Amino acid sequence: VRTCHYPNDSRWYDLCDRYGLYLIDETNLETHGTWRNGQHGEEWDNVPGSKPCWTEAVLDRARSMYERDKNHPSIIIW
Repeated sequence: VRTCHYPNDSRWYDLCDRYGLYLIDETNLETHGTWRNGQHGEEWDNVPGSKPCWTEAVLDRARSMYERDKNHPSIIIW
């Protein structure tokens, strides 16, 4: 099961553990619509992962998700 861009309610992970469903856990790092491929003078790489000023915020989200979900055996892909 893919959770599509954001972590779900922790009860969902408990149910996947209980019933043997495999789970893909995704961080809250969706960036669709944050760039326009150079249109209107904007940079093509205007996403959080490409800007050093966002490094800590991006890593914090990933770490928080990992710490929350690390003990769920249903998660097979991060």
